[in-house]
Amino acid sequence: MIRARKFIYFLFLTSVLYGGPGRLIPPSKDGIDYRPQGLDQHYTTSSGIFILHYTNTGSDSVPQSYTLNEIHPDYILYAGQFLDRGYRFLTDTLALPQPPVDDIKNPEIDIYFRKLPSGTYGQTTAEMSKILPNRPKAYTAFSEIHHTLQGPGFYTQGIDALKVTCIHELFHVFQVGIAIWNLQEDMWFYETSATWIEEIAYPTVNDYFQYVESYVSTWGDPIYTYIYDNVTWLLYLDAWSQRKAVSNIWTSIATQPVWTSITAYLTETSGSHGWPKHLAAWGIEHLYADYLPELSLFDDAPEYPPIPFPEGTFKSYTYLDSFSVITYAEPYSSSFYKILSITTPALRLRILSPGKIWGKAWVAGSHTKAIDLSSNFVTLQGLNHPWDLLIALGTDSAYALDEPLRITIDIRKGETSLIALYPNPIENSQSLTLIYHVKEDLHEGTLIIYDLLGREIMHISLSPEEMVAGIHFLTLNVSQIMASGIYFLVLTLEDKTFPLKFTLLQ
Repeated sequence: MIRARKFIYFLFLTSVLYGGPGRLIPPSKDGIDYRPQGLDQHYTTSSGIFILHYTNTGSDSVPQSYTLNEIHPDYILYAGQFLDRGYRFLTDTLALPQPPVDDIKNPEIDIYFRKLPSGTYGQTTAEMSKILPNRPKAYTAFSEIHHTLQGPGFYTQGIDALKVTCIHELFHVFQVGIAIWNLQEDMWFYETSATWIEEIAYPTVNDYFQYVESYVSTWGDPIYTYIYDNVTWLLYLDAWSQRKAVSNIWTSIATQPVWTSITAYLTETSGSHGWPKHLAAWGIEHLYADYLPELSLFDDAPEYPPIPFPEGTFKSYTYLDSFSVITYAEPYSSSFYKILSITTPALRLRILSPGKIWGKAWVAGSHTKAIDLSSNFVTLQGLNHPWDLLIALGTDSAYALDEPLRITIDIRKGETSLIALYPNPIENSQSLTLIYHVKEDLHEGTLIIYDLLGREIMHISLSPEEMVAGIHFLTLNVSQIMASGIYFLVLTLEDKTFPLKFTLLQ
């Protein structure tokens, strides 16, 4: 169930629902035909699926360029190509069900080209309810597209704008043909899906960059309060799922409400923490884009603007063994925190909250991807000194309706520990590398290797340099002095002992 707090945002959405670069208009309740009038020309696309209505005169006139043929303007012929291509993509590649037919005698989808308000690329209007097998909430629809897609207010203009507008509005036709449950609550997902498909169908146009710029300046809001600006969440989810998420969710929407369908998919693929896990992962993808784009799932990561950290979302490390920071997050949101200039080689970290949360922590610039944060401590090692730690937080529903979710980030100086032993197994005369962390300068340390019978095979006393505070790498050429078999390595650092098993294959 959608919690009461959400409806505060939905009420706000009502006032902005039909603004911006495009809009999806709900079915008329007064029975009036709102289809455009006065467009005296038409063109049926080569597939026979679409009829394009336009005019060559007056304020609604389309551009009068005729290089493709002498009968129909280039603008209309290109639009027909883009619509036919989009229909095949939605039905064949994404396997979405075909939209219902509004008139059995004239089954084509109607697209109207006229002068829309400046900056409005297009709009789609749902018309008649069509109850279909396994689609009890299906509707027919028609679309309108700006007659030139030129002028102030258009981030992308001309033919490129026509490409993404055709697929965007066509996806709206498919969406309402699948189901309309509650457009007031669900509009965010209809629009972010239609914006997502623009990038999937035309990855070089990048009209969606305008929404990325908007999101990074307003991050931290509940995902359902964004109309277009959350498009990278679906780009992330699409890449993570290998292009299964969006089509699976929309197929499910045919028989159950939007929010239920999304939650069911996230739960099925990621467990009970599906929402916060994926919201945190979405956030960390933006941090990768800022610091190390090649690590990000976003194809356009190098072009994204950086995530800003306003006051209250970062803290400089101090020379303390431990400290905690308090941050706040909205329900169903992705938010960020940064710890700067860390001087200790390693930190232990956990997150605590009364509500469902998930976290990702990443050493800024590291080629090792972020690790998950939970109520149990995890250890992170820095690359250099000092180093920065970046944190992305994802939430589910808040635990209180009248305040944001309070999250405690609990930080401890990294404990003395054995971090890694690799490779394991050891093959082809490889060397064995041991990585360990010393919290404070020590005076005594040994490394002993035993065979399965408990016989001591190797004994090394660590040097003073190998016991100073910090992270250490120790390489052993075990393959030169030991036969194939299973062995036990025991690292002892004063009163702490760390055993590990490894296999040698000669």
